[in-house]
Amino acid sequence: MKKAATGLELLVVEDNPADLYLIKEMLRSSHLIIKTIYETSRLEEAYRLIESKEIHLALLDLSLPDGSGIDSYLSIRKVNKKIPVIILTGLQDTDVAVEAIQQGAQDYLIKGEFNSHGLSRAVQYSIERMQNLENLRESEEKYRQMFNRNPFPSMILDLATLRILEVNHSAIEKYGYSRDEFLEMTLEDIRPPEDIPELFEAIAKGGTRKGEQFLMRHQKKNGELLFMEVSYYPIGYYGKTAMQAQMNDVTERMRLEDELAKEREIRQRQITAAVLEAQEKERIAIGEELHDNINQIITSVRLYIDLARKKPEHNDAYLVKSMEYISMAIEENRKLAKALILPQLKGLGLVMSLEELKEQVAQSSSLEIKTNIQHFDETRFTEQEKISLYRIVQEQLNNIINHAKAKTVTIELYGDNGQIILTIKDDGIGFDTSVRSSGVGLTNINSRAEVLNGKVQVDSAPGRGCILRVILNAA
Repeated sequence: MKKAATGLELLVVEDNPADLYLIKEMLRSSHLIIKTIYETSRLEEAYRLIESKEIHLALLDLSLPDGSGIDSYLSIRKVNKKIPVIILTGLQDTDVAVEAIQQGAQDYLIKGEFNSHGLSRAVQYSIERMQNLENLRESEEKYRQMFNRNPFPSMILDLATLRILEVNHSAIEKYGYSRDEFLEMTLEDIRPPEDIPELFEAIAKGGTRKGEQFLMRHQKKNGELLFMEVSYYPIGYYGKTAMQAQMNDVTERMRLEDELAKEREIRQRQITAAVLEAQEKERIAIGEELHDNINQIITSVRLYIDLARKKPEHNDAYLVKSMEYISMAIEENRKLAKALILPQLKGLGLVMSLEELKEQVAQSSSLEIKTNIQHFDETRFTEQEKISLYRIVQEQLNNIINHAKAKTVTIELYGDNGQIILTIKDDGIGFDTSVRSSGVGLTNINSRAEVLNGKVQVDSAPGRGCILRVILNAA
């Protein structure tokens, strides 16, 4: 793979039109000199382009119509091992992306969490790293010339004693030792004492074979710990075989991954707590409805029946009154059951179910509710998606009734290009989105969307209502 002087030829393998558009715009707005951006949504077409074009770098989404996960990357690597690959991934797929890097990918980027500058840096880094590796393989002399210019800390080690024979400038800067100090040290001296047994165990098992990559803890001169990805390569050194170790500092990445894992754990606890609280509130509400409403009506029926028994001359009047209260109890019980039981979406459909929900809410509140549904083909979406959308609308209408003091609500549902976009707007009092809510309404909405790999956007401020937008990718 040679870097073109006239501009880069890049390949983007991405099947999500929105993500593809953003990536292309970021590339075009970067400082990179780009000649051509090839694009495809399928691995089969990617193979053809790699074989027929001079591709300098590929940006690869791991979830494609004809491939998924680590196999998508490995199949690209089989076609051409020399093309650097940057993995495009979501938060839920970072483990697979890390595995791809361990298999030879140059970098990974989390969708939605990088900008044009970060993307251009990743492209530059990936191309330069692959070029460096190619140069090292081509010639020992070229390797020596590149050694000190290598942006990654590198060392040459004696295979038998692990004594450090050479270090580059990056290693000196990274670890804080001078070159002379390094040349008096062994690999053991940059490992924490408690990790030394692990080092010798790895060596005993042949853990320094060519190209193998390991995640290790190293220690700087000042005692600071680093997480380093270390790759080993045998090289010729003054007539004998030595070992070249190249280190990539992933301390910050490990810290971020640890933070993400903790955030996911906290989020899961919040979701569980919200679900339990919602269930408890629902039970309380049902109990109050049964006790304060239906139970009181049934008590009245019992009273009139008892009066009819004691005063036979007024039987007809008391029995008529009893029938009226029984009818009231039946109607109240029907309303309670209807609020709890899902609509028969398979028979009625989501659109008609939402219209029925709209009428129910309008009858029991002062809200004026408008609906706008376009390009929504229900046959393209699963029952689970439609049920989740129904519950999200139901939850948000309850939020608006209980908190927003709104007069009008607009529900918009739009389905196209494999996406479902639900928008609920109200003209209520709004709220400050930067202040964490103590309620479970929005938490439940977020939870339902997350189960379907969707996302929730909330736009609100005190005095200007609220816009809730839920975006789901159709199954």
